Amino acid sequence: MAAVLAASALVLAACGGSDSGGSGEAAGGDEKLSVVYVPGLTGNPFYSTVGCGGRDRAAELGIDFSVQGSPTFDVAAQTSVVNAIVANAPDAIMISVTDATAMAVPLTEAKDAGVDIITIDGDLEDTSIGSANIQSDNLEGGRLAAENLAELIGGQGEVLAINQTPGNPIGELREQGFAEGLKAFPGITYLGVQYDENATATAASIASGAASSNPNLKGIYTMATNSTEGAITGVREAGRTGDVKVIGYDTSEPIIQALEDGTVDGVIVQYPYREGALGVDAAVALSKDEQVERNQTVPFVFATPENVATPEVQEYLYKVDC
Repeated sequence: MAAVLAASALVLAACGGSDSGGSGEAAGGDEKLSVVYVPGLTGNPFYSTVGCGGRDRAAELGIDFSVQGSPTFDVAAQTSVVNAIVANAPDAIMISVTDATAMAVPLTEAKDAGVDIITIDGDLEDTSIGSANIQSDNLEGGRLAAENLAELIGGQGEVLAINQTPGNPIGELREQGFAEGLKAFPGITYLGVQYDENATATAASIASGAASSNPNLKGIYTMATNSTEGAITGVREAGRTGDVKVIGYDTSEPIIQALEDGTVDGVIVQYPYREGALGVDAAVALSKDEQVERNQTVPFVFATPENVATPEVQEYLYKVDC
């Protein structure tokens, strides 16, 4: 109930539409095309950067763009946000779904009301609902993490993975890619995955306990922002910073700081800014009844303490504010 009440007061990010002219007229008349991005939750660096990419592209094209979401990662909260948006009849919704199955109901209703649906960073189980899905290749990201962690530990030792929750499709693909990638390194023993329920403190406890009790532990792979932040803390608490290598997924200000000071050894960084821009491009094409590629992928960069300050990596890093 608290989540639903929170969602009823929509949190509007500072990514409003542009008043400039351009090619953003709606398909049937002179009104500007309207696109709304619904993040998994507001205040998250990844989702905020998606919104920034969408905002900037919308400004270039002269279309109306906004970000509307809930401060909690919750299906009921996101459903309330979507229902409120549909009542205002936008042309398209870009959405990072909180649940690949449960969000099918409100998004089907939105589609039936004439709203184009574009999923960002994770598809719906029923792929017929969204006209396009834009995300990075999570299997490939997991393999990339395995290769880099194996190199850091010389292909020897035991490694542990920390994920958010069991059953999350994105997390499962990241773990699957990692496990498959480790098969190329017979000297590494994979201890499997533990779950922190998206709690930094729990991730810290898992990492600290494993690093303290297992002298053969040489690496930890984390699959989400809070997991990485927690693992950095846990390894430090165990007194094994530098000895136990930490490879994470996604960035935040604390993680970027950890890269700069060398307390995290590498991070798989997606390209959310590009995902937001591509989402707006898809919405424009759909409004003109043009063909849109259904599954679109964006590249990664692997950030390290040595390259984090380079322009290439800086372009990929996530920001809370545009």
